[in-house]
Amino acid sequence: MDKNQPPREKIETGPPPLPSGPTPWSLVFLLVGAGVVAAFQVGKAPPLLPAMRQEFGISLFLAGWILSIFNVIGLFLGSIAGAVADVFGRRRLLLIGFLLLAVGSLAGSFAPGASFLLVTRALEGLGFLFTVVAAPALVARVTSPRDLRVSLSIWSCFLPAGVSLVMLLVPLAILRLNWRELWQVNAVLLVLYALALRRGTARMARPASGPSGGLGRVWQDLRLTAASAGPVLLAAIFATYALQWLCVMGFLPTLLMEEYGLGAGRASLFTAFMVAMNVPGNLLGGWLLHRGFRRWKLIASGSALMGICSLGIYSSALPFGARYLASLAFSLIGGLLPASALGGAPLYAPTPRQLATTNGLIMQGGQFGQVIGPPLLALLVSLGGGWKSAPWLLAGSAAAGVFLAFRLAGLEAKRSVPPSSRAAES
Repeated sequence: MDKNQPPREKIETGPPPLPSGPTPWSLVFLLVGAGVVAAFQVGKAPPLLPAMRQEFGISLFLAGWILSIFNVIGLFLGSIAGAVADVFGRRRLLLIGFLLLAVGSLAGSFAPGASFLLVTRALEGLGFLFTVVAAPALVARVTSPRDLRVSLSIWSCFLPAGVSLVMLLVPLAILRLNWRELWQVNAVLLVLYALALRRGTARMARPASGPSGGLGRVWQDLRLTAASAGPVLLAAIFATYALQWLCVMGFLPTLLMEEYGLGAGRASLFTAFMVAMNVPGNLLGGWLLHRGFRRWKLIASGSALMGICSLGIYSSALPFGARYLASLAFSLIGGLLPASALGGAPLYAPTPRQLATTNGLIMQGGQFGQVIGPPLLALLVSLGGGWKSAPWLLAGSAAAGVFLAFRLAGLEAKRSVPPSSRAAES
């Protein structure tokens, strides 16, 4: 073997635990909680879209942008945000992210029209991006190597946990509060949690001397990560999943109200339960990976089954119960994908130094799927004669996920070559 070749990274390799010794689970859950609270800002919009459409007089297509504009910033800046976090401080970026989320939510509550609301949703999206690229890197930093798969599996539940929780609370809240007041409540919650984060992560602050390398290292980390096949494949896989999941989750309340006449509160509760099913799916995915199940097989099987479930969700020939069960299965099985994609960052990061950059690239893929998904689905439904046209987009995205999983299988095969074989080849 070439002596100049760097040693192969193992899946447990990552930034050194802080502190050394047992994993500080209270700190891990504090950081996971940051993702959950940030995800409230994703889940607060879908149940309230009908009220916003009525107040602002906007079409379904523009309402789709209220969902997806949240992710536009991440679409363009995901990997850059990760590289900045790696160089200038992940804790610092996490706290800035919460500040932006709070400002965006508060400003949005005073929106005079849909255009201003879209701008504030983009600001919230930037804060969300900072949070979700910095927090998992901090989780990996404080976790001992033997617990890394478990902690990252728990982290991967942040989005469905946050979205489903806020959707369960919205039907109760709208009995007394309108959507603007709910935006303000979220702003207060974000500020309070930011203060808890600042105190709880104080010992993780950077030394006064600050980072080394500056913008030059940011560019170096970006180039190295973007040139690595593993992070790029994981980002593309996450894009196929995120497109499907946000489309189904984001428009399920509208579908239930339009086709079955449900009120906003009941539609939100049905959607919240559907979203919550994603949490055990994430945990199941992490457990299967811990038991040695191949990552690419989880992705391929999960993608294929999501595509099949989408046919049932939008089939007018099926009764309500069957369609809703299809949505529950869609969410449960879909949980295998974020556990596989996000949990693969420590394995496929070029080096542990680029962990947040790799997280950022994967999230950038997810943001791409979420940005294009809702408007495309809304356009397809509007032009294609109703919700029965939706599976064309969703099943197509699922098929792309299966194809990418097989590409990942080839990459895994190369990485699993025994050391003795690599030595012989050298």
